[in-house]
Order: sequence, then C-alpha cells, then structure tokens
Amino acid sequence: MAHTKYFSSFVSDCILAQDEEKMCKILKFMPQNMFEILFKVAFRNNKTKLLYELLKIWPHSQLKFQKLLQTCPFDSGTSKRYPQYQWPLTYNESNKDTIDAIVLGVLGYIRKVIICGAQQIPCRRLQQLDMTGLLGKDYLWNLKLMRLWATSIARAKIYSKSLEKKTHYSESQARNQVAEGSPLMTFPVEARVELLVDFQMSSISQEFLKEALLDNTYSPLHLTCQDFYTFHSLVHGDLEILALLDPLVLRRVDLSHSILILMDIRNLMSQITTFQNLQSLKLPHFNEDMQSGKHPMLKTVIDILAAELSKLNHLREISLHSICLSHQVEYLLRGLQCSLESLQLSYCSLTNEDLIYLSQSHHSPQLIKLDLEGNNITEQQDSFLELLKSVSNSLRWLNVTMCGISVTDFCEILPHLYFCSRLSHLGLSRNPLTSFNMFYFVGSCQHKLPNLKLISFSIFLDCCKNLPQHGPLPQLLEDYLDNDKFLSVMREMEDTQKTRGESAIEFTTSLSFDRGDYFDLR
Repeated sequence: MAHTKYFSSFVSDCILAQDEEKMCKILKFMPQNMFEILFKVAFRNNKTKLLYELLKIWPHSQLKFQKLLQTCPFDSGTSKRYPQYQWPLTYNESNKDTIDAIVLGVLGYIRKVIICGAQQIPCRRLQQLDMTGLLGKDYLWNLKLMRLWATSIARAKIYSKSLEKKTHYSESQARNQVAEGSPLMTFPVEARVELLVDFQMSSISQEFLKEALLDNTYSPLHLTCQDFYTFHSLVHGDLEILALLDPLVLRRVDLSHSILILMDIRNLMSQITTFQNLQSLKLPHFNEDMQSGKHPMLKTVIDILAAELSKLNHLREISLHSICLSHQVEYLLRGLQCSLESLQLSYCSLTNEDLIYLSQSHHSPQLIKLDLEGNNITEQQDSFLELLKSVSNSLRWLNVTMCGISVTDFCEILPHLYFCSRLSHLGLSRNPLTSFNMFYFVGSCQHKLPNLKLISFSIFLDCCKNLPQHGPLPQLLEDYLDNDKFLSVMREMEDTQKTRGESAIEFTTSLSFDRGDYFDLR
C-alpha cells in the first residue's frame, strides 16, 4: 500500500511538472496495477496525450470510465466510493477533449493491430471500453458525444478497409467465410473492441447514428448501446434505430420526451419485446388525448401494453403518464414476471381499487421509486396510506407532486411517511401546504428520516397574498406570491441545515422532480 501511494505521488508530481512526454515513453515499463492510477491523474490534469498512449496498451479486459473516476485508486478489488477521490465529470470542452483522447487511443490500438499485425502487441487485453453515464442535461454536449461515437465507427471502418487493400482480400475469400458460417471480418479478431455507450436520439443525431449502426456489424470498433434516450422526436423515426441495437445489451429505453402516433403502439411494443434483458421502460406521450378516459382506442392500447409487457422477463422499471388507467392497474401489471422496483403512473387517474392492488401486490415490498404525480390521492387516502405502509421497507424516492394534499392531509400522512426510513428523495410541489408544515416536517427528519437528501416544494399558502376567501384554491399560486416573504422562508429553512454537514437536506422549487435515477438508487 505504501509503495502504491508513493508511486502515485511520483506520477502526479511528474505530470504536474509537465513531464507528459517523459511519462508516455516509460509507460511500457509500468506495472499493470499503476495504469488505473495513471488514468485518473491524466484525466484530472487534462493530459490528452498520456490518455491516448495509456489506451493503446491498456492491460485489462475492460475500462469502465465512470466507475474508474468514482472509486479510490488505492482500494483495489472493491468499488467502494470515497468522496475525496471522486472526480465528477463536468460537461465542458476540456473534458470532451479528454474523452476524444480515450476513444482515439483505442482507435490507435486498432490501427496498429490491423496494419502491423496482432503479434506486435502481445500483452493487449482490452475488449470493452465502457463510456456509459456521460449524457447530461446539456443537449449540445450530448450531441457532441453522439457525433464522436459515429465518427469513431467511421474511422475504424477506414482502418479495416486499409487492411483489405494491404492483403488484397478477395471476394472469393469473403464468400468462403460466409459459406463456413463465420462472420465476415476483414481484420484480426484481436483488433475488435466493444464501445459501450448511451444514445440520445434527436432529429439531428438520428441520421448519422443510423449510418454508424449500419456500418457497425463488421467494424473492429463495435458500437453497442446500454441506455437509449430520445429528445423531442417522433417515436416513428426512433423505431428504425431501435431495430439496429443489440437486443441482449440494451438495458433501458426512455421515450418519455417523445411523442407516439397512436397507430404505432403495436409496432413499438413488438420492437420493445425483442430486448429480452431490458430492465427499464419509459413510454412516450401519445399524440391524442388518452387522459380523459373517453378515447375509443384506450382499451386497445391497454390490452397491447398488458400483453407485451408480460413478455419482458427482466423488467424492473415502468413509466407511464397521461393515460387513464382507472381500474386497470392490476390488469396492466399482473402478468409481469419480475417484481417492479420503480413505478411511475403520473396523471393516470388512479382509483381506490388501483391503489389497493398496488399495496397488496408482489411489487410493493420491492419498490424503491414511486411516482404518483397528478393523481388525486386524497380522495382515496386510506388506500394510499396502506400503500405507504407496504413500501416502507424499500422506498427511497417518492413523488406526490400535484396530488391535492392539503394541510390536514399532510398531517395524517406524516406518521406513515416516517416509517419509510430509507427515503432520500421526496417531491411535494404543487400541493397547498404552509411553511409551518414544512418547518415541522424538516425538523423531525433528522431523527425520523435520517437518509432524506432532497425535498421539492413550490409556493406555500402563507407566502401568498389576496388569495380567494371562498371556493377552491387556485391550482397556480404564482399570481398571488409574496416574493419577499417566500425568499425569507427559504433562507430560514436553508439555515436549519447549515450545521448538519453531509446529512443536510437540499430544497428545490423546481416543478420537474427528475433527480434520482433508478439505477443509481438501487
């Protein structure tokens, strides 16, 4: 251990002293257990040339980029996280250059093997470069990543073609390979590296990613997708891309930012069921109103969903929104092979019967994440409290935004909420609560909900002025906001957390409660 720490310190000093050239020259003499440390230091200090050279001779079968940046360099054999060694990725041009260098290093290896022969690199072991988890909220950053993956496949294809010219690879040889049942490859098997990434599909990226996937089959750099996201597109166009993805690798399909033409629902679900290892499915918005419960095709859509979802043997997360599922939740979910760990049924007009089913089903003891936004749970509060009781041992994330929870309702819910001792994320926005409710709740959390890290809320009733004295409260309180009073309450609330250190609760007034990904929570 002491030797490793000393060597790490030497490496860091050497690089920081601008000795990158020297370090690149002595890489081949480095012990294998130093490569991960060197990688972290090179990335942290933006040493792109060193990153490039490291990847050309990487001694391990895998490089998991995000995992490597988040684990301690001295804690070999574990994935335990140490805050002092976590180097979070920032979405800027400098980090894009380092990511470019990593991928170029793999391409440099492929080029050397193809042109010089596999015998030139006897110690080479890298088979997979895992660059998943890089997508952020910045659309332009994500688009640059998509271009990088596509251009990397094009470069690898050029290297493969150069081998064809060098060896005069003939059509008869190709026919013989096909006849023997072998994959048609014009490069040594040692040159093949899997590039595992996440996709964000948009109207701009759709065309060049499709081209890259079509070129992918016999490329030495083989592009595979773990998580598939869409960005403001029609699902009709995404179907072509989904059909080109490796059905055994895909883990997540998130279409929640897309629009589905109603007539395409059967085609979409038929394609989805080919992904037999799929764990997470977030379905799109429909192009017609399915929320009112009066659409003539509503029953057909629910029948298709129920039949196709039951074919996905590893599904753990389902997200549906803005579709009327009154009295239909049991029918929809009862055929699932696995117990769900994450369920979103927002704006789905859930009834007492639906909540009772959820509380008694095999899903509830396993639920980590539950999103009931936009359902009036106060009309069936007893069944909602039973649901809270049934999920209390597992629940970490709960969203009850815009669920009609009043001051009185909140007081009744709190004792049941306190049993959810693992809860870390709670969405309460757009419910008519007071700052007194929140101060009381936050004050009790330190002992009763010690894991709570994030609460979302919007405008408190006592931070409004000139509210109507009679009749129902307005859904939107922004027009009545006393801004100075609300800011004062926010400051006071944040002051209560200053002495709590790492256990402090973060408050957000964002109406979109999208923090806390299922795969990170479990």
